[in-house]
Amino acid sequence: LHLFKLHDFGFRGVSSVESAATGGAGHLVNFLGSDTMAALVLAKDFYGEDCAGFSIPASEHSTMTSWGREKELDAMRNMLQQYPTGIVACVSDSYDIFRACEEYWGTELKSTIEQRNGFLVVRPDSGELPGIVLQ
Repeated sequence: LHLFKLHDFGFRGVSSVESAATGGAGHLVNFLGSDTMAALVLAKDFYGEDCAGFSIPASEHSTMTSWGREKELDAMRNMLQQYPTGIVACVSDSYDIFRACEEYWGTELKSTIEQRNGFLVVRPDSGELPGIVLQ
């Protein structure tokens, strides 16, 4: 499971496909979670690795905000219903990451999370680092 604790979204913030591929391949030396497809192509082409990494079901801001602020809890509940087992990641800072963690994940959905066979990754995708993570 530790092989999925650091997921590579690096393609978003680099200057080229080549830098995404090489950086992502470096990530795959130690971890298996990646959304950087260029790294998987590099691993196959240069190292003969048929499947160097994997992705997981994950929401994004558009899939969460499409429910509207008033239905954010329903959107989160839906993610758990759609993916009842395994690892699932849910972006949780569309409106208020602290409310999402304390009220939604930590209270309203807590028993559902504890009963499911898998792990929930709560993703804070914005804010000042490292403060947002430490808070």
